[in-house]
Amino acid sequence: MRHSMTGVLTLFAGTSLALGAPTPFSLSDAIELSSTPVMGVDGEAASKGKIVRLDYPDGMGGFNVVLVSVYGDAQGPEVWKHDGSTHAAKDLFVMRSLDNGRTWSQPVNISNTANLSSMDADHDGDEGTAKVPYYGDSQKPNIYSNGKNVIISWVDHYVPSGLQESVVYPESGLLEVPYAATYCVRSTDGGATWSAPQRLSTGERDAKQDVPRGSSAGFIVTWQEDPKGLQPGDAEGPGEGGSGAKVSHGTDIWYTALRAPDFNAGVDFPEPQRVTNNFTRTDNDGDESGREGASRANTFMVGSTAIVAYEETKGLEGLDDGKYIRYHTFSAFDDSMPDATDGAGWILSLPEESARRVRFIVQPGPLMNQSDVRIVWLYKQGDFDQGGPSDIMCRVGRKNSSDPLSTGFRPEDLNPPIDPDATTRENAFNNEQGMNLSSSLGLDAHPEDDSFEDARAHRGILRGDFMALGWSWTPDWAVARYTDLENYNFYMRTSHDGGQTWTQKVNMSNIDASEKVNVREPRIVGTPFSPNPATPADPGSFLVAWGTEVNQYEHVSEGIVDLDVYMTRTDDYGMSYAPVVKLADDVPVDADVGTFESQFRLDPDGNRVYAVWMEEDRDEGVVNAMFRVGSTCLPDFNVDGVLNFEDVSMFLELFGMQDPSTDFVMDGQFNFLDVSAFLTEYAAGCP
Repeated sequence: MRHSMTGVLTLFAGTSLALGAPTPFSLSDAIELSSTPVMGVDGEAASKGKIVRLDYPDGMGGFNVVLVSVYGDAQGPEVWKHDGSTHAAKDLFVMRSLDNGRTWSQPVNISNTANLSSMDADHDGDEGTAKVPYYGDSQKPNIYSNGKNVIISWVDHYVPSGLQESVVYPESGLLEVPYAATYCVRSTDGGATWSAPQRLSTGERDAKQDVPRGSSAGFIVTWQEDPKGLQPGDAEGPGEGGSGAKVSHGTDIWYTALRAPDFNAGVDFPEPQRVTNNFTRTDNDGDESGREGASRANTFMVGSTAIVAYEETKGLEGLDDGKYIRYHTFSAFDDSMPDATDGAGWILSLPEESARRVRFIVQPGPLMNQSDVRIVWLYKQGDFDQGGPSDIMCRVGRKNSSDPLSTGFRPEDLNPPIDPDATTRENAFNNEQGMNLSSSLGLDAHPEDDSFEDARAHRGILRGDFMALGWSWTPDWAVARYTDLENYNFYMRTSHDGGQTWTQKVNMSNIDASEKVNVREPRIVGTPFSPNPATPADPGSFLVAWGTEVNQYEHVSEGIVDLDVYMTRTDDYGMSYAPVVKLADDVPVDADVGTFESQFRLDPDGNRVYAVWMEEDRDEGVVNAMFRVGSTCLPDFNVDGVLNFEDVSMFLELFGMQDPSTDFVMDGQFNFLDVSAFLTEYAAGCP
């Protein structure tokens, strides 16, 4: 049974719901991807599910459309984290669908390290007990595709290099955790087969925050390596800790890249190189060190050019404990365009402030000739060094057609601009402030003009001169954090002229603080560009989604308690939105179930969405990776992309039950008008 329109919510104020507004997604039955046991084990502790949609020629004049999903699940003995918590070691599993998600292949274990150990470690800090094996435990998978080529990367604690080190955590009773290394696997046939894992680092330093990206020219993987091991953090931010945001001196960003022909031929990625230059000395323990530490890099490929941005400590030894945002551009495969900053990186933020969480959106290749805009930079910036109030700042990079050296990625190409020599703090004081997207005081506001409001979780899409950018925001950071009397909602702005002018910010989630609910994990997902001329992309269509969690007093918090994920869509560049639909609308209202970590992909026309998410049954202690399809074709009751007798049969059955999905005129009644509207739409066919 389809649960298409149950759980439809009232949309935020100010958006049209009149006739002609976008059609909401109706949803297929949910499929539990992680339900199939592998080697007799159903881990029931799935995590970090991801999905990509592949679209490539089939060699016979047609095109293949393939979905590939990857997730982690428990497979091995217990391992422990820096904070003393334990969990069963995980492996990573890939599944593939050739029929728009109606059926899926058997899961394939692509990591296979959950029962392997390369180091014994102290699990309890007691010198009187022997060390025990620490097992592989593959962490969050990251996936990227180009054509029929797919790459998945992750970090793993199985590191048989002979060089693996470990870290001891005094704050957790002298627990010892081995360092992790970065791995990747690849597929060159649309996910049908997978290579053996390649270990990209040695475990001499602790790897974290891997990012795979690619283009038609090839693929790149970046990650950070901390010479002192993963740092626990100070619990100042909204996350669960141990994200790699806090780093030791000398932590660098690393990369390795491989041209497309070599990728297809199965050639190994080459030895990694440092992007950053933070390792400048060796400390008394013999570990790499320096003044600064880089973390949480984001990466993209434009042709053969790599763009890498990250946050980096200021290295001022307590005089200013915040971070800069820095970025680099360079040729990924050779020395034809070396890093102009020689490893230092241009400072993108204001040096007197603290900036974190850099994200950037690059112009899709097919639209490169339709706009001068090449990149949109987004980052948090404020006076506090971590966790405190901040605003979301934006810079837009444009290619200057009158300057033959302009790429849109240089400091002088940015608006508002930064100093072309802003590799040093002194020169970065010449940077102009970025546009302030989130401040209630306007685009020109300084983050300290209102020291109460706070913004985070920034997202966006870029399509030609059109931008849709969003963030979570609260008017009072302290009240929202330390009480439940204020909360975070998800807001958006759009620009139709390349960031020169912006609409007013709009509250998309519109959750009243009295509901004791916060927004988390928002998403903005645009339509992909297809090589198939029969399926052109609709740049005006995109999806907006957000998760929710219980808003708690921090000092008595039970940790993150996820609630639901909601989504809406537009097909007119955000001028109007469809009614909001709950992603897991088939979960009983009284069930203690949380949905989170949602991932979405659209068809080129924006009329179909593929969703993967994690669903936790807290009563049973089980987490599963879930999947379902959403379609704007309302007569397609089984959401299979085909209108036939099955859809008519389902409509009549549900109409007899007065199911809301059969209220086709949306008047709250069930009569001949709904039957007539169904038959009219059925005869018209699907878009």
